[in-house]
Amino acid sequence: MSHFAKSARRTMLMAAGLLALAALSAPAGAQKKDVKMMLDWVVQGTHAPFFVAQQKGYYKEGGLTVAIEAGRGATNVAVIVAGGAFDFGWVDLPSLIKFNAQNPGSPLIATYISFDQTPLAIITLKSKNIKTVQDLHGKKIAGGPGTAVHDTISILLKAARAENVKIDWLAVQPQLFGPMVARGEADGTGGFTNSNIPALLDVGIKLEDIHAIRYADFGADLYGLALASTRKFVDSNPDTVRAMVKALNQGTIDTIKDPAGALKLMKTRDPMMKENIEKVRLEIALGLTYTDWVKKRGLSVVQPERLQRTIASVVEAYGLASAPKPEDVYTDKFLPPVAQRMVK
Repeated sequence: MSHFAKSARRTMLMAAGLLALAALSAPAGAQKKDVKMMLDWVVQGTHAPFFVAQQKGYYKEGGLTVAIEAGRGATNVAVIVAGGAFDFGWVDLPSLIKFNAQNPGSPLIATYISFDQTPLAIITLKSKNIKTVQDLHGKKIAGGPGTAVHDTISILLKAARAENVKIDWLAVQPQLFGPMVARGEADGTGGFTNSNIPALLDVGIKLEDIHAIRYADFGADLYGLALASTRKFVDSNPDTVRAMVKALNQGTIDTIKDPAGALKLMKTRDPMMKENIEKVRLEIALGLTYTDWVKKRGLSVVQPERLQRTIASVVEAYGLASAPKPEDVYTDKFLPPVAQRMVK
């Protein structure tokens, strides 16, 4: 090698080293500050923690400006966030696990578990006499591809030992779920209890006439909605993720402590919101968030064995070729201390 070549090589190595050092010492300001957040569904009372955090300035305290937009179903949100159109998404964890197994080149990772219990369920009417999973055979259920229940129904069927059950799915817009049940065009709806029960209330069906076939009641003890992003974004913007998680955590605590105040805030965003229905919606959502486990241990304190069961359930139900590792599905390294995740 010539003297010139050796000198050039030393210069290149020195430059590479300086670039690496600069990257390691980059100021916090280099983190992404203007971020986009996609919810799982149309904006509802369930999403109060995100807007409470916004109104109280928790994002701003972390140096963030957050644009929050409605989602299109938890599975679709996973695809959209993975594509880079949004920085964060509120994704159903079983859907995230399935997505990662099928898309190893663009994985998502959850950084905060909002729903300690899964909201997945088939919502029907008591008059339909659908009491078990087996009773769903041949029934018309509103909810098509891209919605969480449709895309994870195999988990419920396997847990209930009802793999023979065939559901007649009706792929319609979510705004039609309630009206179709009210008109008798659908036997029920597939979705989250916090979304689909209020949808039936909105068309005049009474709460006492509604029956839910909940995943959790039939052995599918899964985690629910979680704040997620791409592994690439998380690795590149740790301070941004940490600030976002901290803000959502505080917004969640404030909503648990003052649900009436949270609903009042949501009403200012949407004056047409029906407070009586949104009250039920938020009560259901907070019941899934503030469980007995969370009351004792704190928000987003994940049980390793339960996370492993959630992964195993998804892998088995879909016959996936490989199972994502727990650390590739969820990380707790961006969480505030446990003391700050307790509702006091």
